Amino acid sequence: MKKILMILTNARTDCLGIALELLTRSGSLLLFDRVVFLLNAPRPSHLRFVDSVVAAHPEVRWDRILGPGTRPEGIARMQNECVRRYPDSLYLKLDEDVFTPAGWVDRLVAAYELLKGDDHLGLLSPLIPNNAMGLHILLTRYYPDLLEAFRLRFGRDPDPTCYGLTWQSPEIGAWATRRFIDLEHANAEQRRRAAAGSPERLHRFPDRFSIGCICYDYRLWKEMGGIPPTDEPGWCAWIQEHGFFNAMDASTIVLHYSFFVQQDWLDRTHLLEDIRRANLRDTLPSRASIRYWLPWARRLAAQAPRAIRRKFAHLMNTRRGRA
Repeated sequence: MKKILMILTNARTDCLGIALELLTRSGSLLLFDRVVFLLNAPRPSHLRFVDSVVAAHPEVRWDRILGPGTRPEGIARMQNECVRRYPDSLYLKLDEDVFTPAGWVDRLVAAYELLKGDDHLGLLSPLIPNNAMGLHILLTRYYPDLLEAFRLRFGRDPDPTCYGLTWQSPEIGAWATRRFIDLEHANAEQRRRAAAGSPERLHRFPDRFSIGCICYDYRLWKEMGGIPPTDEPGWCAWIQEHGFFNAMDASTIVLHYSFFVQQDWLDRTHLLEDIRRANLRDTLPSRASIRYWLPWARRLAAQAPRAIRRKFAHLMNTRRGRA
């Protein structure tokens, strides 16, 4: 079966740069019959960056699909177009801020091979710390030490529900990502713990989850009649309503930087630079480097107009309340 990688991207050149560097260095891109950028109305500067990557790696079989910039309908439309363009394949989809370790493709495909005989297989995903279901499985099944640390820090167990506290909280997102920030070390430790503990490699569940890194086959797409216009909620609702199941593969951890509700808070930290340092150290060897501080400063500057508008609106509302 042919393998197709979709990379959904819109604007985060900083995140996409890390993601593509990791994919390139690990040789992952060469494992696919086609690597397709799903470009959801990108800015010209972002499109130029994508063009430069394509030109620098002619050995990769690239393609691109342009979307209208809408969410979620435009995202679903691009994925459907990709499947129609490359039918009868196995599809892996990454968001632009998902960072992968070496070997992730082979392990996720191997997990699919274990499950493909079940006609009710829905979506397959690796474990992702900044993902409600992924963090819940990691801490409750494999890391009792981190579970206790989580309880002490946040006063509760990790919430597996899609739009629960893990999704909402940038503090939890940063905490979870930093616990597994070195992908090579984190995956070696995860496989060690998985081998020593529960024999269950694939954790099945019917619930909705965040689909930043998924694998699915043509059979599922056909049975659904394509990805619904609402993308994630419609997809997951169909899986529940028709008695299908999703699964997370305990042999692989990937990192996810940010949900949109976490993004401004996380952008005010150095988490993104620290992800780069942990996994691409030769590109950012020192925290004293201007390359460590300049991207952070740019992110702060980009937020400044929004912060000023919020403060002004708050001030005006306060004055009206006193009038």
